[in-house]
Amino acid sequence: MRFSIVALVAPLLLAGSALAGYNCKCQDFRGQFNEYTENCCNQSGNILNTYHGDQVHQCSNPFGGLDSGAFVQCCQRYGINDAFCWQ
Repeated sequence: MRFSIVALVAPLLLAGSALAGYNCKCQDFRGQFNEYTENCCNQSGNILNTYHGDQVHQCSNPFGGLDSGAFVQCCQRYGINDAFCWQ
């Protein structure tokens, strides 16, 4: 039973990580913008996205469900040129 659950869930996790990232923050050549990172994280509509003010002020998703393109657009609405996203 345990193997079948892993076999079912593993491809779903891998597919999610190929489509999106695990961490993002609003950041450009001027530095990082913690308040806007938190706002964009909360506005994403994904309940698994979590803002970590205690961990370099990043928005993260444990399953790679952050849409980095949408996150960049959100940061740009606040006048920030870019977002830094990584896995």
